Amino acid sequence: MSGEVLALVSALLWSVASVLMALGSHRLHVLPLNLIRCVVSSVFFWALLPFYGGLEAFRTVPSSAWLWLVVSVLILLVVGDTLYFRSLNLAGVSWAMPVAGINPLWAILLAALFVDEPLTWSLLLGALLVVAGVTLLSRPEMHSSNGQDIEPAALRKGLLIALLVSLLWGAGQVTLKPATAGMHSVVANSIRQPLAMFILLAINLRTGLWKELRRLDRRSWAMILLASLVGTGVGTLFFVMAIQSLGAGRTAVITSTSPLLAIPFSMTMLREKPTRWTVAGTFFTTVGVVLVA
Repeated sequence: MSGEVLALVSALLWSVASVLMALGSHRLHVLPLNLIRCVVSSVFFWALLPFYGGLEAFRTVPSSAWLWLVVSVLILLVVGDTLYFRSLNLAGVSWAMPVAGINPLWAILLAALFVDEPLTWSLLLGALLVVAGVTLLSRPEMHSSNGQDIEPAALRKGLLIALLVSLLWGAGQVTLKPATAGMHSVVANSIRQPLAMFILLAINLRTGLWKELRRLDRRSWAMILLASLVGTGVGTLFFVMAIQSLGAGRTAVITSTSPLLAIPFSMTMLREKPTRWTVAGTFFTTVGVVLVA
């Protein structure tokens, strides 16, 4: 399977997971939600680990890779995701999501600077078109997350946090290349996901936010568990494989098309209707992916 296909499959799985998560999360705080995601993905990868060398595979991981794995976990799974949801609360979806969504641009620039990936005009133009398309696809009708006006100070703070998130996500995607060099995606994620799980468990226990899980009914639990398996489990498996095959920059651009791939599922499962922004965003995103691939 080519790197482009791996990245597209990852984006597709993430799009399915996002719709399932929307059906089940019901305003659950991001920290207990991320904890569930990491618990499910940890079980998934550890169930696969015996087929890829078992615990013996950890002995072959160089010390430098361990360091990069820890850094990638902190940047992507702990700090990045948590700050992203904070920016959504402060600035609203219509402002924070497009700003955070420029992470592919950071990824291709950082990959060119630090891991010697080629930077071409077609890649840069494709990334710009994908970012523009995803911004249009993510455009809601209202510029408020709760139906109320957003305070200017909160908006500025939220946008600054979203910009930081975009940089963290881009950097985190690039760190996965040296972090996973020479090892299978299953082995790498058998380290990353449990590490994130224990960090998030400690934070949840300290803050008491884990108690929010008591509010979930059986249907919500089913949706969240399935979304975690599909997205954080299988989707992440293909994502790391794509980075190893295609490079961090191009993978970041292609997988950022997840909102485009989520449209059919949103229409059928969430009863959302396409708009003129959907058509325009689809066009820009498709052209961008063609240029990158």
